Amino acid sequence: MRRLAILAAALALTSTPAHAQTAPGLDDPEANVVEALVVSARLPGPAWWRISDGDTTIYMLGVLQALPKGQAWDTGVLEHRLDGAFAVILPPEGKAGIGDLPAALALRGKLKSKEPLEASAGGLAAKLAKARATLGKGPDAYEGWSPLGAGIMMAGDYRKSVRLETAEPERTIGRLARKHGVKARPAATYKAMPLIRTAVREHSREAGLICLEGVLDEVNAGPEAARAAARAWARGDVRGAIAGPRNFQRCLLALPGMADLERKGTADEVEALSAAMRTPGHAVAVYGVRSLVARGGVLDQMRARGFEVSTPGE
Repeated sequence: MRRLAILAAALALTSTPAHAQTAPGLDDPEANVVEALVVSARLPGPAWWRISDGDTTIYMLGVLQALPKGQAWDTGVLEHRLDGAFAVILPPEGKAGIGDLPAALALRGKLKSKEPLEASAGGLAAKLAKARATLGKGPDAYEGWSPLGAGIMMAGDYRKSVRLETAEPERTIGRLARKHGVKARPAATYKAMPLIRTAVREHSREAGLICLEGVLDEVNAGPEAARAAARAWARGDVRGAIAGPRNFQRCLLALPGMADLERKGTADEVEALSAAMRTPGHAVAVYGVRSLVARGGVLDQMRARGFEVSTPGE
């Protein structure tokens, strides 16, 4: 789901495929999963869960936050389920208009720093030097930025270097929905700028360092873990899909309001699904795969509301 990428999008940063361990002590709504839901798919392609009652079925596709450019996946099951669907429910999304541009530019100024980056980064200097080298950057790269600002700039460079497409797989899903004449809509829409303003203006020095370290660890680990998670996702291996790097999410969760936004996104998704269950027939829904299987996550909450939840193995 993109709710944790709202800050990233507005500041020209996008998150890498999420999932592994966050730092101890962070407020992480997705830290634990429901093992009974972590089941590999029997059908070809990515894993699907099914939410149903007497006369309505929602087919739930778990997705990653981004895919490596060129990552193929079997869309056959998706196309079959789009036939006759009354809706496609996409994850909640953040919106920023052209009128928010001056505010975004002003916030960039809040991410600047006159202190040398190595000095403000404290014990991260060695990781910083290695990450610069990995990205082919000189020793002065990212100077003039605070730890949070440097992490944002570096994460954007990393995404470009490993060719991660944050529009996928949702862009393909939207295109196929249009092909089948099914309207796609987000479960909720949020104004991005208030969230971004709070995260940037009110973040602590510690949060900035957590963000920078998360990005450095992601860069220094290399792209293979993220690519392996994407390959696992494409073949319906749920455990492999949720085992990829999650360091940038560690960064976002350290920022003010982001963990609450994570919970709000899940709650709004549950409300949208529950509303759809009042319409007879079938629909397709899309959500972050770890958010689906998390303890207290979407599927856990839908089951608690009395709906039947079937796994990809059934």
